[in-house]
Amino acid sequence: MAFLYGLLVLIWSAGFITGKLIVGQIDPNVFLSIRFFCAGLLFLTIALILRRPFPKLKELPKHILAGMLMNGFYLGFAYVAIAKGLPAGMMALIGALQPALVTILAFLLIKEKTSFRGIVGILVGMFGLLMVVSPALELNMSHGGITGLTLGLACAAILALSLGVTYQKMSISSSDIFSSMAIQNLAASVVSCGFMLFLGEHLFVMEWQSFALVAWGVVVLSGGGVFLMVWLLRKSRASQVSTLLLLAPPLAAIGSYFIFDETMTLIQLSGFVVTIGGVYLSRKA
Repeated sequence: MAFLYGLLVLIWSAGFITGKLIVGQIDPNVFLSIRFFCAGLLFLTIALILRRPFPKLKELPKHILAGMLMNGFYLGFAYVAIAKGLPAGMMALIGALQPALVTILAFLLIKEKTSFRGIVGILVGMFGLLMVVSPALELNMSHGGITGLTLGLACAAILALSLGVTYQKMSISSSDIFSSMAIQNLAASVVSCGFMLFLGEHLFVMEWQSFALVAWGVVVLSGGGVFLMVWLLRKSRASQVSTLLLLAPPLAAIGSYFIFDETMTLIQLSGFVVTIGGVYLSRKA
């Protein structure tokens, strides 16, 4: 199980790097629309080949809502906020609130309890992530893109993800995961198409790199990362899985250091260590 948790963090961090790689190649919501639609077809094909049962008609809206929240609205709101000028570092900082929000929602909606040690682990992990993004945060404080609108969109994104994560633990958790993921991804593609039209996005450079990035997004990010997250949510506490994702931004920062030659300061590296400590405390709770 530890290997699967590590794999989830690795793939989730790769999503941040992919967001940088598509710049100039594919507009964000064009990428998401194609990614979610193709991922939906992939899971649909798997479900049909394996003859997996599909949700009853009355259960269908629950799966649609879960996919719209955890994929479509989360990434859609986040990309709109960034497109309107919110720095990515600030988006990552706001994202640090997600484990705490999931812990609260899981307690209120599904009566999932977290120990005091687990709560301390979440807070330590959040502080560590603050250390990681602090250099960018200093520059962002005077950035014109930080407005009430962009902050509201970022918070809406994290709320959508938190609700989507918690919803995966509710009544749909007993359904077949392949058929559920097919419905969720197809629903998310509709939301992403809406954001694409709203923002007037259309860029897709007809080069092999663009098709490779889409294939990566479908197979690895959606077929691997999101699928693994949903599977782990069915097996573990929602708060534990969400706390693990605090490791994704620091790991992405390290990846960007090697891939994009971005700088890494001592405080950022120290923050990564603190975040690992917080996640360790939460996992042992």
